[in-house]
Amino acid sequence: MIYLDNNATTLLDPRVFQAMEPILKGEYGNPSSIHRLGQKARAALVEATYEIASYFGVTPQEVLFTSGATEALNLFAPKEGHVITSTLEHPALLEPLKRSSAQVTYLDPPRGLGAIGVEQIREAIRPETTHLIFGGANSETGVCTPIDMIAELALEKNLHFFVDGVQLLGKEVINLHPGISAICFSGHKIHGPTGVGVVITRTPLDPLIVGGAQQGGRRAGSENLAAIVGLAKAISLLVEELPEAERQMGQLRDSLDRGLRQSIGDILVHGEREPRLCNTSLIAFPGQDAELLLMRLDLEGIAASYGSACSSGSLESSKVLRAMGVPSHVARSTLRFSLSRFTTEAEITQLVRVLSLQCLDSQYFNSK
Repeated sequence: MIYLDNNATTLLDPRVFQAMEPILKGEYGNPSSIHRLGQKARAALVEATYEIASYFGVTPQEVLFTSGATEALNLFAPKEGHVITSTLEHPALLEPLKRSSAQVTYLDPPRGLGAIGVEQIREAIRPETTHLIFGGANSETGVCTPIDMIAELALEKNLHFFVDGVQLLGKEVINLHPGISAICFSGHKIHGPTGVGVVITRTPLDPLIVGGAQQGGRRAGSENLAAIVGLAKAISLLVEELPEAERQMGQLRDSLDRGLRQSIGDILVHGEREPRLCNTSLIAFPGQDAELLLMRLDLEGIAASYGSACSSGSLESSKVLRAMGVPSHVARSTLRFSLSRFTTEAEITQLVRVLSLQCLDSQYFNSK
């Protein structure tokens, strides 16, 4: 199987599994227990916490483990005040805001663009504004949000700035601007385990899950130690491997776009002229039905996607593309290809070959 749906989830790196294996096989102490096994578990938890804190250049006290970014984004939703976000965001960010009692302003991007501009945000700020909440990069288009510029604005206006950083980690170096109040990540997006995430928080957050005193009372419940150790290992691997992986993924993504243009010609790469993640290409194939094309690719042993994994079960066109002003017929011809550091040149060559044949066959039969 050629797997090109890495913005949805990634394979577990064997080295990550190797780090988790001793805990899964029997080193089962609870980090809150005072006996020998418990203290050994506590040591592993502390080591993982320090490793992650070191990577992000923060203190261990600023590290908070969750079950994933969805939990973190529910944690981010304020109960009052005025929030500014965008219509481009992931459902995991938007849905908690819908349930919040805070006032929310949803910004649309300029027509044809895939990110919100800083001046748009500045103009939307009101005296009662308390929070800015945005994704660092869009999971469908790969278009990057100007996070540092928004963080500067947040500092200037004394606002909380929360970032959904899920799509950033593992694709570019993360430098946490002092204007970022909190940012969240998920393990399964970086070749780590599912069911674990981390929040780097510089501001107090109201606990979403209460009960025991774990994590200083910020998130109750016994820690998922094996997953946390796996997450720390996955993040540690980025230290040496990310620069080369970023370069390689960028080259393969560009090779994909270029190869499809040369073989098919009539394609549209959404967000192509904006800063994009190195691994993501959202491509429209005019005249094609994306759902049908996706099924044909699957039969050829190629996994891609129609958009966000959380909404791809819907036959409606992407809300992100609608927000960008993309016509519905173009949106319905669009597929997302998201690469990983395990993607090879041979896989991209095979994808271009298969897509070219499928599109040419479809054009032939449609002309009959």
